[in-house]
Amino acid sequence: MIRALYAALLRLHPPAFHRQFGTEMLWIFDQARASEGALVLLVDLFISALRQWLVRSGLWKAMLALAGATIQVIAFGLGGIASLRHTAANHSSATITPLMSDLMLLTLWSFGIVFVGVFVTASWVTRFNRRRLAHAGAAHRRLLTRAVQKRFPNRDHEGAAN
Repeated sequence: MIRALYAALLRLHPPAFHRQFGTEMLWIFDQARASEGALVLLVDLFISALRQWLVRSGLWKAMLALAGATIQVIAFGLGGIASLRHTAANHSSATITPLMSDLMLLTLWSFGIVFVGVFVTASWVTRFNRRRLAHAGAAHRRLLTRAVQKRFPNRDHEGAAN
C-alpha cells in the first residue's frame, strides 16, 4: 500500500521528470524503504516535487519578482502616505491634493495590472510547455524506455513508458 501511495505521489512531478526518472525512483524506494523508512522517503518525494515545479520551471523567478514588487509598492506607498499625512498634520497649508491622490491610485492600479499580467504570462508559459512536452510522442517515450532498460537491465520496466 505504501508503494502504491509513493507511485501516486510520484505523479506530482512534472511529466518530463516523471518519464525520465519515475521507474528509477520507484526502484530506489523499493531498495531503501527498509533502511530509510517509508515516511522519510515520502517526505523526500514531496520536497522533490516542490523543487521540480518551483525551481526547474522558472516560475519561481516570476513569483520572486512579484513578491519584490509587492514589497516595494507597499513600502513606498505606505511611506509616501505617512510622509504626506505627517507633513499635512505639521503644516496646516500642506494637504494631500487631488493630484497626489490620483497619482497614488494610478501607482496602485499600475501595480495591479503588472501583477496580473506577469501571473497570466507565467501561467500561460507553464501550460504551453506542458502541452509541448505532452505531445512529445510515443517515439520519445520508447527512446526513454530503451535508455532505462540499457541502464538497468535486470529490473522490471513495465511503468517506464508511462
